Amino acid sequence: MRARAVLQYDGTAYRGWQRQADALTIQGTCETALARVLGPTDVVAAGRTDSGVHARGQVVHFDTAAGLPPAALRRAWNAYLPSDIWVARLGRAAPDFHARYDAVARTYRYRLALGRMAPSPFVRRFAWPVGRPLDWSRMETATRAIVGAHDFRRFAKGAGDHPPRPGMEPGRCVIRQARWIRSREGRVLEVTADRFLRHMVRALVGAIVAAGVGRIDVGEIRSALAGDGPRPRATYAPPQGLVLWAVEY
Repeated sequence: MRARAVLQYDGTAYRGWQRQADALTIQGTCETALARVLGPTDVVAAGRTDSGVHARGQVVHFDTAAGLPPAALRRAWNAYLPSDIWVARLGRAAPDFHARYDAVARTYRYRLALGRMAPSPFVRRFAWPVGRPLDWSRMETATRAIVGAHDFRRFAKGAGDHPPRPGMEPGRCVIRQARWIRSREGRVLEVTADRFLRHMVRALVGAIVAAGVGRIDVGEIRSALAGDGPRPRATYAPPQGLVLWAVEY
């Protein structure tokens, strides 16, 4: 059986998704727990989240010949996982389903904590506390600028989650939607794209916030997306505010 599961995790204690010999990772922890149920098993994820990044809708697949019903397998796997990783759903998948390469879009959410509650340890674990006033007119203009098909290599490190479609430039991604949502602690950027390059969302948020505090002009973002200018003079947003929210197939 090829199984498909949805994982939720708090990435604070982990060096990202991908298995590493000398570090605690989400993939390594998931596979160690699953091995106690099925024996050695490779778990493939839709997206390789970075160190400190969280997930609410991480999709994975793996193969098993154990014959356990999905509901029993989910219970057994959860029993051996630590409290900061949870298998929310698990079911049968088509034999050729691939969690990473079959994905057509991914949605990330990035949380900004604003106001007097921003420094609270119960907030900042999952958000970027921004202590300066933000010009939301500039923020919205910068956010609209990133929507569409652009070359995002100046907002990223390394390769993306999967290769671009034939005929598409290596750094080209298509952002279908980017919008700010009000939350109790501040604002949340929700961004959906066909694929993401490494650190891309954090780089974009860092640039948008830099525009919001007046450190850079929105034109720097547009110029970088067009390939005419250098990377904007902005830092990466910290990882704890980022959540892999959902994956579409």
